[in-house]
Amino acid sequence: MIHLQKVIAACLNLIFPPACLYCRKKLQESGLLLCEDCFGRLEFIKKPLCSCCGKVFLGSGGNHLCGTCLQSPWFFHQARSLFIYDKIIARLIYDLKYAGETTGLETIQKLKNESTVLSDFMTPDLIIPVPLHLQRLRKRGFNQAVLLAKAFFPNEKEKIRFDILIRKTNTPYQTGLSGKERRQNLKGAFFVKNPEAVAGKNIVLIDDVFTTGSTVNECAKALKQAGAERIDVLTLCRAGNNNV
Repeated sequence: MIHLQKVIAACLNLIFPPACLYCRKKLQESGLLLCEDCFGRLEFIKKPLCSCCGKVFLGSGGNHLCGTCLQSPWFFHQARSLFIYDKIIARLIYDLKYAGETTGLETIQKLKNESTVLSDFMTPDLIIPVPLHLQRLRKRGFNQAVLLAKAFFPNEKEKIRFDILIRKTNTPYQTGLSGKERRQNLKGAFFVKNPEAVAGKNIVLIDDVFTTGSTVNECAKALKQAGAERIDVLTLCRAGNNNV
């Protein structure tokens, strides 16, 4: 059976040669759908980091809290991202989020396995994607955070729950808003449908981009108020290196 699958894959590669997800350069085989040059340009996030929000520090040394986290604690325990946001990651997110292109999910899964920043994560009881409002979900047809959750945790799909955390407010898009405006925009936007499902649980919250952290923090707030024990945040990338 495995041999037959390899033969079929080889035939498909011959008829439809795979291409780099960013520069569209033809590749010899499928798998990691990034050419050597584009893969080399990815900025994997590495330590040292802020032990809470995941902000990257220059130089060497251990993880420690940044000034922002010392002054204004979050509702989540820690946040980690795989990459610094750049043009390559932006293409992956855009194709997934707005074009419904799922070809890159296997590549995202493999890139996640290359990351070194997830060693501090506890084994989650639940994996919860950041929800879309029902109107936006109907328009788009899918939630990219759910697809990312499945790519990040392919062997724990039974833990992925998208029926617990609900987005009750169809908030305007966050693009172009300041940190203060984002927080105000999202205030009270989420609620937990069944608090008993999260009470005492260790949760990993999934989203595509950590920008100011306002979205995941508001989600974490709702989960904490419902009784969650610990909330870690995992996003594909981190936009810049600034916090609110």
